Parts: sequence; structure tokens; C-alpha cells
Amino acid sequence: MNGEPLPPQHGFPLRVIVPGIYGMKNVKWLSKIELVNYDFKGYWEKRGWSDEAVIPIMSEVLMPMDGKTVPLANYVIGGVAFAGRHGISRVQVSLDDKRTWHEAEIKPPLSKWAWVLWRYDWKPARQGEYTITVRGIDRAGKVQESPSLLGRLFGTFPDGARGFHSVNVRVGQ
Repeated sequence: MNGEPLPPQHGFPLRVIVPGIYGMKNVKWLSKIELVNYDFKGYWEKRGWSDEAVIPIMSEVLMPMDGKTVPLANYVIGGVAFAGRHGISRVQVSLDDKRTWHEAEIKPPLSKWAWVLWRYDWKPARQGEYTITVRGIDRAGKVQESPSLLGRLFGTFPDGARGFHSVNVRVGQ
């Protein structure tokens, strides 16, 4: 780690990270290895959490923050998006309750499994209240899941959080 042998507190002698799945599947400290001929269920899986633990597509609006007042002028909306092992190919922003979507600009990720930064140059047409919603699309063409498309709100159990992220803003002078 950082050019030095991996210390015990970080998993010596070996730490394996599998991109695109939750950390509960990335065991950090091994005391033994046992080969079995069945699908072994670990601590979290025995409690009903996902056996596959694949991280879903997720995106977030980081600017503006929820509740902020922005000027009636050019404004940059921005945030992050992630799609685990598939990576992000596109990010879209909606300003009209998800009726229409606008392509955001994304920065090239640092690796094929990394988060991407995105931005959307917005010129509000009027003063008033807006809800800014973001969604990601992975390199396999899968669109981020939405509670409205699936008919229910998602919690984190058993497969992780899903749904679109939105912020409410006010456009003023």
C-alpha cells in the first residue's frame, strides 16, 4: 500500500477488492480458506442482504444544494455518478418533474470503475421553484432505476439504495 508492504490493519498479507459490488462481499481479513460445493452465505447474507451485492447505478446533485436560491442567470448544476463494474456513459438532468431530460457533460473517469463528475449549464427561463433531478446511464445502456418507474420507493434493504436524487431550488433575481 503506497509502495510499502500491506500492514495487518489493512488486510496483510493480501486484500482483494472486487469492483462493482458492496464491501460486505470484499472480506478484509482471512483466517482460513475453505472450498465448498454450495453457495456459502456470509454474515450479512444470512440476515437477508443481497447475495450478489451488485452496486446499482447512482447519481447525485451536489450543486446547488437543496433549498438554495440561485440567480436568474447562467448557473452550473453539478454532481457525481457511479455505475460499479459497468461505469457511467451518460448523465441526464431533468428540470420539469422528469418529463424531459437534458444531457449533462461528464468528465472522463480516473478508471473504468471510478465515479464521474458531471455538469449541466442551466439558464433558468423564469423565477420560481424548480426540482432538479439527475439520472445516470451505464456503459451497458442501462438507465438508473426510478421509484416512479418501478412503482415503489426503495430503502437500502436488501440490495442497496435505488432511485433518483433530486434537489429543490428557488430561482430569484
